[in-house]
Amino acid sequence: MAVSQAMLGLNARNYLYIRQFNKRRQKMVADDKLLSKERFVRDQVPTAPVLATFRTLEKARSFDWTTMPKQFAIKPARGYGGRGITIVRQWNGTQGTVSKRKVTVSALESVLFSTLDGEHSLNNLPDAAFIERLIVPDAFFKKYSAKGVPDIRVIVCNNVPVMAMVRLPTVYSDGKANLHLGGLGLGVDMRTGITTYGVCNEKNVEYIPETKTKARGIKIPGWEKILEVAVRAQRSSKLGFAGIDIVIDAELGPLVLEVNARPGLSIQIANQASLRTRLERIAHLKVKTIERGIELAQKLFAEETLDQVSVNNNVLGVIEKITIYGTNKKKTVRAKIDTGAYRTSIDSDLVEELGLDTHHKTINVRSGSGKQKRRTVKLKLKLKGREINTIASYTPRGHLRFPVIIGRLDMHGFLVNPKDIPDDVVVK
Repeated sequence: MAVSQAMLGLNARNYLYIRQFNKRRQKMVADDKLLSKERFVRDQVPTAPVLATFRTLEKARSFDWTTMPKQFAIKPARGYGGRGITIVRQWNGTQGTVSKRKVTVSALESVLFSTLDGEHSLNNLPDAAFIERLIVPDAFFKKYSAKGVPDIRVIVCNNVPVMAMVRLPTVYSDGKANLHLGGLGLGVDMRTGITTYGVCNEKNVEYIPETKTKARGIKIPGWEKILEVAVRAQRSSKLGFAGIDIVIDAELGPLVLEVNARPGLSIQIANQASLRTRLERIAHLKVKTIERGIELAQKLFAEETLDQVSVNNNVLGVIEKITIYGTNKKKTVRAKIDTGAYRTSIDSDLVEELGLDTHHKTINVRSGSGKQKRRTVKLKLKLKGREINTIASYTPRGHLRFPVIIGRLDMHGFLVNPKDIPDDVVVK
């Protein structure tokens, strides 16, 4: 079949893909964030937890605001373009701050009333509102975006991730990641998760605005997982052609923010590639599994200039984020990569907090304060996407900067880059 080299336009998108792949009922569900979230929860697609829902004025008037955490987000169910989102911080049950202004319960009720009246919805129709756990962006994005929540838009069709871009808030966009508000779009190579080109205010850019950081060459963490979550969300939505917006939460990892039944086309500018060309290659294939869809994406849509880049995520920096799995919960912390230590060591407070399985066995450890006998614990952790089961020593480390050090015994298969030091770590 001949493949078009032309950019996908609105008319072609609507006629060839939205009309063909997206049924009216499923588009209506996608337009309602609450209905979409219900499907995600049912299908175990990771998404930010909903704390409360409001479909009537009576529910808004009678709501107990003392049950809310210190920070949360109020959103319209049928809002679009980031409209109508209210971020509340420092909430104490009766008052908090919104954009550094003090607000009370009555102010938040007004927000809910306006939302229910349809102020932010498509076609200004009556709407619903919900309160969501506030997303805290992964620390990875701190150096690229001073404020706001960066997200990743993945276009998925027929179980295949076709094209992706990172959207970063900039100095022009007032904390919003939307491109039409001045956000920065970075194209992403489907195979490696490395950014390729940048676009801001409809112009190609080489650097992130007002910084010396190149737009090209940023490797998005957990890329395989992001692609998997995107395909799972498309399958859950029952849309055949969708734009999946994903955020990387500091604690929960990749979360689906929303699904869009009519995704915009500026993603083509950020990637300097035709969406139509890619869609024509996969739209009518029989792709039965998520794994097969991701495999096709990484084989068919790899950036030519990145063909020789290894996708093995095996280079460690001096400080790495790890996830420790406890008896009933898991916790993500920063760990020091210590090639001078043979065995991994963990803070005893973490052992108690996570209910880890301790051993009676002790080991001899040589440290800066001399030889010590330390108790040991069974430890399951994830480092650079790799699960590691080990026996670690534990000791009080509350006075130290990092609660965990990773020793040589658990670095098998990794390389260590001693120059890869986070900006907030001072080297003495």
